[in-house]
Amino acid sequence: MENQPLTFNDNAVIAINENEVVITLDERMVRITIKKKSFKMIQYIVDNKINLQQILNSNLVELITFIKKLNFNDILLSENENEILQYGVITRPLRINIDTKPIPDIKSSKWCFFGAPVDFANDPPRSPSSGPYVFRKIGSSNHKMIDIGDISYSTIDNIYRFGDKVMHIVNRITTNDNKFIMIGGDHSLTYFTLKEASKKYSDIILIQFDAHSDIDTNKDKKNNFLYHANFVSKLIDEKSISGAIQIGVRERTINYEESYIIDNNIIQIPGSYSEKYEAEISKKIKGKNIYITFDADSLDPKAFPHVTTPLDGGMNKKDVLSFIKTIKNIDCNIIGADIMEFTCGFDKTGKPFNKELKILEDIVQEIIN
Repeated sequence: MENQPLTFNDNAVIAINENEVVITLDERMVRITIKKKSFKMIQYIVDNKINLQQILNSNLVELITFIKKLNFNDILLSENENEILQYGVITRPLRINIDTKPIPDIKSSKWCFFGAPVDFANDPPRSPSSGPYVFRKIGSSNHKMIDIGDISYSTIDNIYRFGDKVMHIVNRITTNDNKFIMIGGDHSLTYFTLKEASKKYSDIILIQFDAHSDIDTNKDKKNNFLYHANFVSKLIDEKSISGAIQIGVRERTINYEESYIIDNNIIQIPGSYSEKYEAEISKKIKGKNIYITFDADSLDPKAFPHVTTPLDGGMNKKDVLSFIKTIKNIDCNIIGADIMEFTCGFDKTGKPFNKELKILEDIVQEIIN
């Protein structure tokens, strides 16, 4: 995208006053005031279809700093990015009054989190699309992170268009090496966080808590498209990850040969924690970049029934936390995480309930602390 001409974000409101120009972008909570002289310079760049790479290749240090700031805040975009974001990328959840924040443009000690309130898997009646809402409404750990809002969903979005928005946000967060948690949403979206993260971080190992491996190597047409049961094999095929540790997998059907696991640097560990796994995990992730994805169906339905695809014989909270503590005690770099596929119920007044949400809260706390 750096080789595409820069243009103004179509959602930006530009107010030209006597001595200055004010540019506002509501969905990013950005308001930038610049001198008219500087605005004319930006207008020249846009009119002459100059791209970001040309500016970065120049020796104009002040210009580079200025343009990079506008690009980070989505005021100046490539033409392709502008098309992706023409319907907005971040929105404040409408059903709940929360104090969302802009994506930090400096290194922050706090993790960022954003919601992905969609269900492209279409698994009624248990849809995870309300996950971000429930997490904010009846949770508390969100207050210890920088809440940047939800990825906005448009009726014209398919999984790939929505995924482009996810990738854009991950790019903005990781630009300054900030860490992030995505709250979903169906599990296919993990594909996009890792696809984008792999552009910045090499040698990523996926730590996957899940009842299902989400590996599908069938050659039928259905498997040509991304969905929540094949995102891991898609990431492996595209070399976005260099391996995976899958914890708690107990799927009923297996859509791959056993050799696939060995050939692609994947290990599968039972959901019951034991210290005997520590050496194996350490050997796998020491010195590596790590991404943790947590599918709520990794938990046993008796402990956590609010999931999209429940499967008996799952994990308990104690075992999950023990695995995460082991991972954090190893010399590795956790770049991000997500919590996916949890649902909720609603009473007759529309009030959400999910009394087991405290389990996910404790898992998030263990990851970010």
